[in-house]
Amino acid sequence: KWLAEKGYISQQAAREGAEEGAGAARDLPKAERAAQILFDAADKMAVEPDALSDEDYLDFDHYTVARIEPGKLWIEIFAGGREQILGPVPVPDKATALLRPGWDISCSLGRIRGKWRIIEMGNVYPE
Repeated sequence: KWLAEKGYISQQAAREGAEEGAGAARDLPKAERAAQILFDAADKMAVEPDALSDEDYLDFDHYTVARIEPGKLWIEIFAGGREQILGPVPVPDKATALLRPGWDISCSLGRIRGKWRIIEMGNVYPE
């Protein structure tokens, strides 16, 4: 608002900035909490990535949440030269209550007993 009052940015840019700031104030704490829940869940699994075969491991990367149901995520990945949807990936219900489609998750994934799981967790980035 101050920048617009001083003529440094347009009123439109000030409105857009205020909306973006409000969204960040709402979404960032949820993303941080979801990341902690996912980190704790991955940590409890105690999976060693080096013990997995190449076809059962997806490197640490940024993946986009495509779909959410309580306790389940579907994640967009790039494999075989194209985008694919991987899932459902079981995660704690508390995490899915916070996450939103379009948000990014930095993690690695491993297939354990036939199901993909988050085995290393970094952060969650709101859209």
